[in-house]
Amino acid sequence: MPETKQIDILLALKQNPSTSQRSLASKLNISLGLTNAILKNLINRGWINAKKDTGRKILYIITPQGMANVSRLLYTRFRETVHYYNYTKDLITDYLLKLYQEGEEEVNIYGTGQLAEITYYAGLGTPLKLKAIISDDANKKTFLGHEVLTLSDFIQRYSQIRSDSSQQELLIISTVKPDKIEQEIIKYLNIQKNLKIINIEDILNNP
Repeated sequence: MPETKQIDILLALKQNPSTSQRSLASKLNISLGLTNAILKNLINRGWINAKKDTGRKILYIITPQGMANVSRLLYTRFRETVHYYNYTKDLITDYLLKLYQEGEEEVNIYGTGQLAEITYYAGLGTPLKLKAIISDDANKKTFLGHEVLTLSDFIQRYSQIRSDSSQQELLIISTVKPDKIEQEIIKYLNIQKNLKIINIEDILNNP
């Protein structure tokens, strides 16, 4: 039984004990059958009680035993999250230091999610300078106190970069799938020749 979904269901029921199985399935993006199986499992374990409410509604009441286990599981999740953050940050820091030793001086970050945040803080532990943060989201104006450029704004701003061998390479660390930026860059040969795109997932999957 997926433990993380058990926690999510318990937390949802804590907020609203009358939440229907269909609503839970939709909210947690899981099948109705899996939702039903998890609820039955939680009832059998004594973590929740199912009581009939008015009409056909059912109230799912979390028991004291269930609340105690929610606290325990949340603490476990927190420890795992912290471990992931620190582990990922160390891997990226080591990689960025390697890039600096190979001659890179500046870096651009593509994306504004969790991996972008970790990459940003990893970069603070290296001599690399952050040049720009890029996002596909036109409504995203700032990220961690820095201006966020749309992909088109970034390309326009740096499209005048010369392609001679003395020109500093333009390095982009992509924290999301880089397909879109790669497709856009093709249109700008003067950037393409000076550009190096690194997919952060490749670093994390091949430490």
